[in-house]
Amino acid sequence: MIKLNLKPIFKMKGITKPVKYLIEKGHSGSYANGAVNDKLMSIPFKKLEQFCIDFNCTPNDLFDFIPEKDQKLSKDHALYSISKGDTIGEIHKLLNDLPVSKIKELYEVLKNDRE
Repeated sequence: MIKLNLKPIFKMKGITKPVKYLIEKGHSGSYANGAVNDKLMSIPFKKLEQFCIDFNCTPNDLFDFIPEKDQKLSKDHALYSISKGDTIGEIHKLLNDLPVSKIKELYEVLKNDRE
């Protein structure tokens, strides 16, 4: 099943009130609630584009693929390229395990990469 997967993006971007954030970006309250609570059954291309603009990402960043139990796909099927797994949890663990000096080095690399 392909699903809109905004929660990891909210975490990565430090958005603690996602419904409020989406409303401030021009989405209706009901649409924002549906997007945040994974209740949307479809997404118009215009909304998809707006999410990509809001989050500085591509559509593949917004979706996750979780195969259904009875779905028989080869392990190298293209849909697996949008599977996210627990990337956020892994990033937090990696950062928590780093010594402070390495975190500072990482910060400098990231900061310089943006310039």
